[in-house]
Amino acid sequence: MKKLAILGLGITCLLSLVGCGGNNSKKITVCASLEPHANVLENAVKPILEEKGYTLVVKELDWTLQNGAVAAKDYDANYFQHIPYLESGDYKDSLVATCKVHYEPLGIYRGKATGDLSTGKTFSICNDVSNAIRAFELLKAKGVLETIPVNGDKLTFTGNEYKSGDITVKLVAEELLVASKADYDFTCLPCNTAITGKVTSELQVAKEDDPAQVALKANILAVRKADYLNNKEYKEKIDVLTDALLSETVSTYFKTKYLGAMTCDSSSQIDLRSSIK
Repeated sequence: MKKLAILGLGITCLLSLVGCGGNNSKKITVCASLEPHANVLENAVKPILEEKGYTLVVKELDWTLQNGAVAAKDYDANYFQHIPYLESGDYKDSLVATCKVHYEPLGIYRGKATGDLSTGKTFSICNDVSNAIRAFELLKAKGVLETIPVNGDKLTFTGNEYKSGDITVKLVAEELLVASKADYDFTCLPCNTAITGKVTSELQVAKEDDPAQVALKANILAVRKADYLNNKEYKEKIDVLTDALLSETVSTYFKTKYLGAMTCDSSSQIDLRSSIK
């Protein structure tokens, strides 16, 4: 009887260890910017994954560190950027997008100006290349600039200041845009920067409104390309996460939480997995 009891205990322990290993294999780690990314992951995506037996662990991380952190395998994926940003950086070959999720329009907000956009002489924009190009394109679309210093995915001037006639555009680090807003007539803020900086929509005078931008620059789930193609366990986790981000539940959460300020519907929720090779 003692032998049977010991054998039974051993089997129980073994099953417990196997179970623990299985639980660990179903943990998905994602680094993300706070708004809206981490918020959406915690409140809309996590419950979906729990129903499928997965545990989602979300870590808010500075956006400048996220691609490196995923490439280094500190996290399974990240959620903060669009494809033009990914493709302009050092990790364009090691990371890939499995889906597009939502679109955050870049807006022009009042700084020290009291008149309409036509009265603006000084503008601050984000200093990373992809967002700077978006800002210049928006300034041109809204009639502030007739021509812009952009050639494909590159800026055609050096330094952190661009002048055209009596218009001055200053490139500023994203984390300083809100704090320095009052130093310029207007500032171009990415949507999540405006939200986290608590810049109200009442100060917005214009925003990106070209439908083609939605599909092109919707925010993505970025993952390790080699692991997605060659690691079955990793691919299964990423596919479950991708399916959740493409769900109607996530679309509805965006509409409810952000009151239409962001776009998340069939125009932005785009499955990209078939193109990963």
